[in-house]
Amino acid sequence: MFREDYIMRLVRQLGDFLARIAGKRRAKDFEGAIAEAGKAWDELIGHPRELVDVVDTPTLASMLREPRKMRVAAQLLVEEGHARAEKGDPASAAVCYRRATELVLEARAVDPNPEDDAALFELARLVPVSQLDPRYRG
Repeated sequence: MFREDYIMRLVRQLGDFLARIAGKRRAKDFEGAIAEAGKAWDELIGHPRELVDVVDTPTLASMLREPRKMRVAAQLLVEEGHARAEKGDPASAAVCYRRATELVLEARAVDPNPEDDAALFELARLVPVSQLDPRYRG
């Protein structure tokens, strides 16, 4: 019961953050959207967003531990990537999309979920396989 409550709360909070991020993007407040994504990392993931920039994906995945958190982190990175792309920073957006793809692959390796295939299909339009770390290309 506690686990289900935790999951439902996490889903609700993620939805709230995604709505705020999308609202800021619609208002063309791209810095605000990026900041909101960072706040979501602190509150939902329990690790600072800056961690993404200093550790590789396997290390990040092991720190997140739960496939659910890996998937949430991936969603936040996709939204951050969209904000960065719309802001005119395609290089930073590409890094977000690549890391999101790798996190979904890490989550799927531990706990396969049918939604992973849909997420990976969408991300494949943003991240060429050649840009992934070699361990994720097969």
